[in-house]
Amino acid sequence: MMKKILKLLIVLLFCAPGVVGAVTLGSNAHVNVTSDTAATAKSMAMNEARRQIITEVLSNYADAEQLESLVGESKDSKLTNLISSTSIENERLSATTYSANIKMNVDALAAKKWLVDNNVRNWLGGDDTVDADKTIIFATVSGGLRGWIDFMRTMRDGNLNIDVKNISGDQVMINIPATGRSSFITAITRAGWTYSDINGTLRIWK
Repeated sequence: MMKKILKLLIVLLFCAPGVVGAVTLGSNAHVNVTSDTAATAKSMAMNEARRQIITEVLSNYADAEQLESLVGESKDSKLTNLISSTSIENERLSATTYSANIKMNVDALAAKKWLVDNNVRNWLGGDDTVDADKTIIFATVSGGLRGWIDFMRTMRDGNLNIDVKNISGDQVMINIPATGRSSFITAITRAGWTYSDINGTLRIWK
């Protein structure tokens, strides 16, 4: 009976608006670069924006330290191949300065191959429907119903989307989209939860 009540509670909480967040592989960067000519400054600014955006976007799906090192070592021409589209707003030029707001989208297939080829641990699904790639989480939720309410509140407050697969006593197995891994870890640690990562599988407890 208690198991049925807990499952019903989970359904009710996660049917509330605002739980599922949108996934994006794009971001924005504001750049302001000065060089010997405006053309050179623009080229430098585009390279700078590309590095910022690739690092920001892929840090949600890859080991942050390995990713930062790889981006720093990679040639601009290689990173250009990871971008699927670019748009520019508020562009301003002078004889030696270039500034703009630049939006870029990362090609998930190209990024996945690049990370794998360079042995960077990652959770990219490899296409634009990255949500299809799941991360498995085993949670120890103690404290009975009160513990579940606390756990669900953490999920809701963090705008996290979870898929409950199994409940056994105080043990619950859930899946989350790989894209939400970073947000999930941030939300639970802020709420006082502890986690461990064993070969990509998360275990959390409080």
